[in-house]
Amino acid sequence: MTTTTTTGRTKVDLKDPADLLAAIPYILGFHPENSVVVFGQKGPDRKSQGLTMRVDLPPPGLERDQARDLAVRLAVTDHTGATVAVVGGGSPNPSGRPPRRRFLRRLESSLAEYGIPLLHSLWAPSITEGARWRCYRDTDCGGVLPDPRKSMAAAVTTSEGQVTHESRADLERLFAAGPPETLARRGDILSRMADPPWGKDDLVEAGLAEVSAALARAGRGDEVITDEQAVRLAWALSLVEVRDACLLTAAPVGSPLARAAEDLWLRLARELPEPESAEALCLKGHAAYVRGDLTIANMALARAREVDPEHRMVRLLTAALDGMLPPSEVAEMVLRRQEEEPPAFWLRPPGGTE
Repeated sequence: MTTTTTTGRTKVDLKDPADLLAAIPYILGFHPENSVVVFGQKGPDRKSQGLTMRVDLPPPGLERDQARDLAVRLAVTDHTGATVAVVGGGSPNPSGRPPRRRFLRRLESSLAEYGIPLLHSLWAPSITEGARWRCYRDTDCGGVLPDPRKSMAAAVTTSEGQVTHESRADLERLFAAGPPETLARRGDILSRMADPPWGKDDLVEAGLAEVSAALARAGRGDEVITDEQAVRLAWALSLVEVRDACLLTAAPVGSPLARAAEDLWLRLARELPEPESAEALCLKGHAAYVRGDLTIANMALARAREVDPEHRMVRLLTAALDGMLPPSEVAEMVLRRQEEEPPAFWLRPPGGTE
């Protein structure tokens, strides 16, 4: 399983190995176990931050394949250097050397085939206060991890409203469907509705007004979604014009509207029955992608593919992720579209009146 992310838009200086290791949970959004985390560097001086990729540690026999896959991903996105951190994977040997050295050799060799030097390689048993970390190349290099909760990365992510989860499983539970009886009831209502809930005229305007009202409620902190609201929102998001207008709420990143909208999409992903939930999952994945949280984006889009394998927008976003299209470019496309093709009916900012 592979997840890819960036550290987001706020730059955090992580030159010290212990600080870099302590920042990993806040970069990924969860505390990794038995993982390889690759930090890419770009530019001739290798000072520009590139992609950060997390993969599960490979089982015996798959080390070469995984090493080559990581190297290719960095090569096709014009990286000029890499730093690697291994979390877990065993214990140091009697001489104190960290585990998984053969995989590190495979990875270094694969990177070298593309002219990408492995600048530094680190190991820690876990990302917890007091854990003893080591370097792979220098036996004298190592130390004790500080409290990750007091790191600069923790402060930045907390200030930006991002939550760091204890494990990947905890993160995946964000997308768990709501109570089966609730979803079944709403699915039954939708299946019996032959016409939209607003009549047959001005569907797009009515759908956008429905989403605007939901965003206003979200901006006031109202997290309850009734059966009627869920059904009306499902109809609204089924209209391509409405869904496309909702995509534009993802930028500017960090704005009150972007945050309220992304929270709403996640709630709807849990509150709407299948296949209607695919639209909310698509919007959640897109919003996470734009703000640089590719871990969440991958999870949301993977769940959307399960719900609706033929969803066109989900397939396009998945292709962009697989092709390593930088989040900054996706955000720029959203902003350009806002300027070039403003929707006929814009969404009210959160906190407004309905």
